Amino acid sequence: MARHTHGAYGGAVRIELRRPAGLALLAAALLLTAGCGPTAVLTDESPAQAVQAALEAAQTTPLTMSLAGSLTLQSSSLQNLPASIQSALGQLGSGGSATAQLTQESSARRELQVSAAGHSADLVEYDGHGYVSVDGGGYAELSESLPTDLVVSQSVLDSAVAGLGFQDQGPTTSGGQPVEHYSAALTLSALETLVENLASSTGEGSEVQMAFALLAPYVTLSDSSVDVYLSTADGSLVRLSLSTSIAVNVGAICSALAGLGAAGGAAGSLPSGSISVGVSLNAQVSNYGGAVTVTQPTATSTLPASASGSLVTGVSLPAI
Repeated sequence: MARHTHGAYGGAVRIELRRPAGLALLAAALLLTAGCGPTAVLTDESPAQAVQAALEAAQTTPLTMSLAGSLTLQSSSLQNLPASIQSALGQLGSGGSATAQLTQESSARRELQVSAAGHSADLVEYDGHGYVSVDGGGYAELSESLPTDLVVSQSVLDSAVAGLGFQDQGPTTSGGQPVEHYSAALTLSALETLVENLASSTGEGSEVQMAFALLAPYVTLSDSSVDVYLSTADGSLVRLSLSTSIAVNVGAICSALAGLGAAGGAAGSLPSGSISVGVSLNAQVSNYGGAVTVTQPTATSTLPASASGSLVTGVSLPAI
């Protein structure tokens, strides 16, 4: 069955009947719509258009989103690593998991509650102000203002979706709700196109392209995909999932850099071995377009914006 939604920019489709043949077209459309359900609307959107429109709308529409993610890590074969990197890997162990709840009132009012490794953090964005609370403590306000309309631009979103190459997998259900399933395989080729498209749309990213070209020969992706599930009633985002397994030949990368003069030291002292990383993320949307309210916290202190990153990087994940 074809994709059902109101279209990339919402609204109904107006049909003008200028001749008797229009009545036949209208009757056929009504029969098709009835056969696909009372709330379904047929359009000729491509998978990229449908996914892009849904993701763009989800950035500003009131909603709640439940997120669950996991990380698995295998680094036992790595040798001769710098002490700082070895310490960081030791904190991560074999990986861990995290959960989060996003409450979005608008593109300027959001709250993200995160739990991982026995700790929690509450991050609030409210009309250009940022607030952070750790483990239920008082809120600290970021010293620097946030953009009042914090969203991914349409051009960047278009480029990202186009680069991934989504395919329509047909209708299914998610949580008992009729949805259309779109999937994109994460391959090195797809990621290269994604990087190129993003660099073109932003006018930046040449360094990222160079780094990608340098590292790609030493990276292997497997069982990697992005799956998006959209409501057949209105085309809104219902669920998004991502899974990937990445193997990186660290030793080969370091040897290549040493050959280019980017790393010093004798060959025997260079890092060697490989690291394997598995990542999964699932996001489930509810209360889409409903009554959602984010309350502005009362701050008891001020936090430098540059320090907020340590809230995530400074907490190790529990072993799984």
